[in-house]
Amino acid sequence: MGQAFIIVAVSAVFSFSYNVIRDNGLPLIAEKIIVEGGQSAADSLLAETTIIFQPVMIDLAIAKEFYDRGVLFIDARDDHEYREGHIAGARLAPANPGEILRWTTADDPVVTYCSGGECDLSMNLSMNLMGEDWGFARVFVFDGGLPEWIAAGYPVE
Repeated sequence: MGQAFIIVAVSAVFSFSYNVIRDNGLPLIAEKIIVEGGQSAADSLLAETTIIFQPVMIDLAIAKEFYDRGVLFIDARDDHEYREGHIAGARLAPANPGEILRWTTADDPVVTYCSGGECDLSMNLSMNLMGEDWGFARVFVFDGGLPEWIAAGYPVE
């Protein structure tokens, strides 16, 4: 048992060391990547042939393009914040994320958002939606959230 542990530990040290010195080594910490762009990026992301394995962060331009195409927006903030103002037509995230299936299918794209900046509510909701329990295939997170949407002068309720 002790020898097996030593072999595994030494192997792990060599593996991590090799990964660090490689030019194209794998990152050990996930990076926050926001997809930027206009219509062509939106077209690619919404294509049914596009396979997404985790929520995709999108910028304001893509969020607006999705909005104009009728993609469902889900506000991940609490009920009080939602009632104070939200993206026009957006739905408040229900306590049970599966209830979103009343408004759309798991195959349709969905955009989640919250207060932008350091707010993690939209990412947490997105991860939950794409998890095994709900199986949503295309979930996007609008990184700028409601503040950026309002600053751009886009529709709010």
